[in-house]
Amino acid sequence: MGRVKLLAAAIGAAFLAGNAHAISITSETDANALWNAVAGGIDGITVNSTSLSGQTLPLPIGPSAVSSGTFTNASGTYGIGAGIVLSSGDVNDYNTGPNNSDSTTIGYNVPATPAQETVLDTITGGTFDHFDVTEFSVNFDVDDTVDTIFFNLVWGSEEYDEFVNTNFIDAFGIFLNDNNETIVDGDPINVNHPDMAFLTGTELDGVLAPNLDPLLSFALAVTPGSTGNELSFIIADSGDDALDSTVYISGIGSVAPDPDPDPDPDPDPDPDPGVPVPATLLLLGAGLVGMAYRRRRA
Repeated sequence: MGRVKLLAAAIGAAFLAGNAHAISITSETDANALWNAVAGGIDGITVNSTSLSGQTLPLPIGPSAVSSGTFTNASGTYGIGAGIVLSSGDVNDYNTGPNNSDSTTIGYNVPATPAQETVLDTITGGTFDHFDVTEFSVNFDVDDTVDTIFFNLVWGSEEYDEFVNTNFIDAFGIFLNDNNETIVDGDPINVNHPDMAFLTGTELDGVLAPNLDPLLSFALAVTPGSTGNELSFIIADSGDDALDSTVYISGIGSVAPDPDPDPDPDPDPDPDPGVPVPATLLLLGAGLVGMAYRRRRA
């Protein structure tokens, strides 16, 4: 682990030694359960169907590796509320905790389908091979009062920073009605993004954090009264199936989610309401390193 990472981890530990349970992940492979966890009870939206294309791998010891799940966030890690988590690896490696390894990985060795390759190439900017895809999709109608779908997310990768500007361009995409919405400050969400940064909080090596704020908020336009809208989230390894990427998604709905959730039950107001707490002050706990870990790319 590099000098900058060690310094960031030390700062996080100094401030957060008492936060044992912040992001806490539960494996989940049922698409309806994922939708209910991230968007239950939305006004003005009727869900027609949900689908999940993900990965599962039995491990030699303990529960299976699973690439999708739900999470709670009692202490506000990265500033994101509870929701769902998708990964090209094992979501259970990405609870709150220190970054114990710069090469956490689960290799399912499952290539992307031709349709997924076409989609992912628009994010990674080439004809790379992609592996270990997790894709979550929802088909929905909206009533006449809904013109926007909102949500928050945090994305990060184990590929940062050793494999920036290589063929290992792990990527994440958001598509609404086949339109690529995966643009942050003019660039797609992948490990080459110039706003990637070392931020403590989970096992992730690097997190996409414009202005060092890892919480990304999206507002996607839909036509009021439209039917058959398709919203998809897709994440994948690029170049091979090793070193993983993970995304946390919260607050999908027709009303903008709270940009700075405050899970603290203390009724006293925050000293500076509305200003996100710096991510370097937000996390520790116990991170899990994938049981199927292996080194690669010496």
